[in-house]
Amino acid sequence: MKSTIKEKRAYHWDLSDLLKYAKILGVSEVRLSDDYTMRESKMIIEKRILEEIHPYRIYDNSKVVPGQWATYLPDPKSPRGRRFLRRNSYEKICQAVIEFYLEQEDINMTMQTLYEKWIIFRRDETAATPGTVRKDASLWNTYIKDAKPDKIKMGDMKVTDVTAKVLYTFFRKLTKDREYTKQMVTNIRSVFSGMFSYAVENEIIEHNPIRDVDTKRLPFKPTQDKRDDVFTHEEATMLLTYLEPSDDPYALAIRLDFNLFIRIGELAALKWENIDFEKKSVYICHQITYEPELDDDLTFTDKKMVTEDYLKGCTSQGFRTEHLREEAIEILKRAREINPDGEFVFMPFGKPIITTTFNKRLKKYCKAAGIPYHSSHKIRFYVCSTAYNGENLTQVSRMMGHSQTSTTLHYLRDVNQEEACAEVFSKLGNQ
Repeated sequence: MKSTIKEKRAYHWDLSDLLKYAKILGVSEVRLSDDYTMRESKMIIEKRILEEIHPYRIYDNSKVVPGQWATYLPDPKSPRGRRFLRRNSYEKICQAVIEFYLEQEDINMTMQTLYEKWIIFRRDETAATPGTVRKDASLWNTYIKDAKPDKIKMGDMKVTDVTAKVLYTFFRKLTKDREYTKQMVTNIRSVFSGMFSYAVENEIIEHNPIRDVDTKRLPFKPTQDKRDDVFTHEEATMLLTYLEPSDDPYALAIRLDFNLFIRIGELAALKWENIDFEKKSVYICHQITYEPELDDDLTFTDKKMVTEDYLKGCTSQGFRTEHLREEAIEILKRAREINPDGEFVFMPFGKPIITTTFNKRLKKYCKAAGIPYHSSHKIRFYVCSTAYNGENLTQVSRMMGHSQTSTTLHYLRDVNQEEACAEVFSKLGNQ
């Protein structure tokens, strides 16, 4: 006979299972410490089910059938409100009783409980980064948990009661005043999708209801046109000219950023061993992230620095060798004079560069150079747009570390805005 998820759980509870059932069943003795293991806590919960929650006697029925043990289970559909249960040992009938009551709790599982199990699963069993897990948690706590599609908060609703109709009501209430962009609504939908997919996988529900909900035609907040939110050639030249005399590590890092197709986390993780001055190349193979981590109590730690051996997107295209122009080589040589023995190329105050500080310095330097501020990520837009000539999309995409050229197209901007706009009119009128 095929074992079910519920049968497996009897032997393989995780922490979230333990705490959930302890709370539902009112078992206050459950705790985790050096003297109190999960095994002992599990035994307390099972004892409460058998001795206090289960209303029927478990008895030896061997006079009727040798070796048989029997009891009754509640069953509202039965004329007497109960059904007969029998097993060929005491241990097996106790296990069946325990599994019955735990299964009832899954039938009555609320969306809040499902979220708590899913977010731990997302942390431990998927490739989601700590930052992505935190964004998912924020979306749940800010937009979903306390929303009322009807009279009950979403977090308090039973998972089995959240239908496509309920979800349509939720999204229509959310978007009726056009307060949220399409991207924000898509992100919220993704949280629902992940939770319900987890519920289907664990046989809590049979179908993911979010698949029946079309959110593409909802009224969204108009998005700001960001095509001009990028450095122009003139602005980049003014900034780089201003930074050229400076030996500040952040100034050097900003200048190098304009010479490579590199993400800020990859720039921070550059090591001297990645630089080949003879071949005039740099191998990009690491990134530094500063992310909070989700604890078992569903709170987040302070941000921690982590050096990752994988790059954004988790594809092989992220690992790449880029050419070093003479300007880039000059920048790196100056950086090595300042920091010859550092673990990383840029180590202001003895630590790798930090994205927030990088952007603060960038903003300061932009103001000093007399140009509008654009974030570090917009340097990547500028580099991509400057390198693209209309025919080299595949090559630019590879240098950007993208697995698909469609992603690279998103980065293309008009860095010669006035000239480009003037060219549009060049063939109009009487030629």
